Amino acid sequence: MSSNIIQPVVREATPADLAQIVPLFLASLDTSIPGVTFSNEPFYAPDNVFTRLRTRLFPPRSRKTYVLEFPQTGDIVGYGNVKPRHDPDDTSSAPQVSEDQDEVDMFFVKAGAGGRGYGTLLMEAIQKEWSAQGGLKLRVFKKNERAIRFYDKCGFRMVAGGETVIRADTLTGPFEEAVCLMRWSPTP
Repeated sequence: MSSNIIQPVVREATPADLAQIVPLFLASLDTSIPGVTFSNEPFYAPDNVFTRLRTRLFPPRSRKTYVLEFPQTGDIVGYGNVKPRHDPDDTSSAPQVSEDQDEVDMFFVKAGAGGRGYGTLLMEAIQKEWSAQGGLKLRVFKKNERAIRFYDKCGFRMVAGGETVIRADTLTGPFEEAVCLMRWSPTP
């Protein structure tokens, strides 16, 4: 019996993919912290996001960006990128912990497409490629329990002393959220 289930594949992203990545990012961003809507902020206007993601997702700022795509249709349902160990453009107050590992900088699956294994497929491809480098780290909003459970399932663990707070001014007033540092090391 043949299977008619079409699975997406992971491939390296190109700048042409930004046309699909930007709306995916904007729709998924609002799910990253329960009760917080980022997409209403002028900072997240599509043209602004396009320009920033073009810089953030491709060298030299990013080592590699992956997309999860249905090859038959070209539809992208997720993306993730890995940035170098030390990001000279990082002006956050995040502690300089775990500088021995590159970092999963952005990791998004299309809003409404969760629970289908897409995130796992994408993360496994990234981890497979980065296992020879000794693993990866990432930062995740502490309130994003769904993402923390996902990363934990993928083998990432919380780093003691790796929590920091991000502060920003928004249209609705000051914004302050805790961010946790997680680390993954391949098993021998």
